[in-house]
Amino acid sequence: MKKFISILFFQFLFAQSFVEFDLTKSFISYDGKHPAHNWTGISKDIQGTFEINKQDLTQSKVDLFVPVFSFDSKNANRDSNMLDVVEEYYYPFVRFTSSKINKSESGFDVVGNLSFHGITKEFTIPVELNEDNENIIVTSDFSIMLTDFKIKRPALLTIKIRNQVDIKVYLVGSIENQK
Repeated sequence: MKKFISILFFQFLFAQSFVEFDLTKSFISYDGKHPAHNWTGISKDIQGTFEINKQDLTQSKVDLFVPVFSFDSKNANRDSNMLDVVEEYYYPFVRFTSSKINKSESGFDVVGNLSFHGITKEFTIPVELNEDNENIIVTSDFSIMLTDFKIKRPALLTIKIRNQVDIKVYLVGSIENQK
């Protein structure tokens, strides 16, 4: 019996792996749109954990967060206004924590809670996961609606920015066995 429990323990130990992200290659971005111009804000300051269960990927876990101030659109005035609009001083992070991962035709659907601007909403985010001998690459494209998070859309020339914000996730990491 002890041998059986030891075998199960070691299988679990080696089945659980953590992904350590390469922040020089990884990013999360948002695309904003207005009839006068479009822009992209990018953050490479991705924190949290991504736990991979190699035996059953649907049992993996995600808990990632990004400081709101870390998004850079290459326009300091726009970034400053964005921080005011999303009240970064009260809500400094955007966070996603998974509750379930399902296999889909194109990869995985990660179900979890997205917290932004003091509001937490359940989202299903489509994710593609590619792995080679050294790296794992996680990609995702999805959208949020600013009004779902009670964000007052700013206006330029009396025209408000688009309510829909497109999010892109590109994470490159190496898999490390749990120790």
